[in-house]
Amino acid sequence: MLLGLIAALRRGKFADKLSVGLALFGVSFPTIVFGYLLLFLFIVKLKWIPFPDTANSALFTVGPVKWLQFYILPWITLALVFAALYTRLTRANMIDTMNEDYIRTARAKGLDERTVVFKHGLRSALTPIVTIFGLDVGGLLGGAVITEQIFSITGLGKFSIDSVLSNDLPAIMGVVLFAAIFVVLANIVVDVLYAVIDPRVRLS
Repeated sequence: MLLGLIAALRRGKFADKLSVGLALFGVSFPTIVFGYLLLFLFIVKLKWIPFPDTANSALFTVGPVKWLQFYILPWITLALVFAALYTRLTRANMIDTMNEDYIRTARAKGLDERTVVFKHGLRSALTPIVTIFGLDVGGLLGGAVITEQIFSITGLGKFSIDSVLSNDLPAIMGVVLFAAIFVVLANIVVDVLYAVIDPRVRLS
């Protein structure tokens, strides 16, 4: 979201073009392509990170350095794919919000630009983004399934794939139920955040 905010405030300048370019780059690559690209570049080609090994995934067993090496590329894979979308959304919402009448009124009252941007502009622009985040939680779980397969992570995604391949119906039902609960809880959190982010929304 930071890139989207910078792009909106520097509309038409180099920072805006760079942010939009990075967002388009991230949106153009699905999780499976981006994951294998990072794996080939940093592990096979540059050899900066050791090849994924499930034995190095336990924090308290191997220490924080090897644990971080194991999870850094999966984190980047999931983060960049979704960050690209939110960069574009933040930019578009901020541009629309900063052209509203109440923003011009806030500036006319003599408020400093930081207060205008963060207290009045960003808070209003975040509302639809938070809404979409609640809807994207299911997609995040789907992306995690692919990411876990790429980087050999023993998690819910790998467990669900193994369950499907072995026709383990109770395990599949458990994964679906867990994912459904996760999505419902995420949307409840989003509803609560409305009142925190936007002062116009209050529970009565």
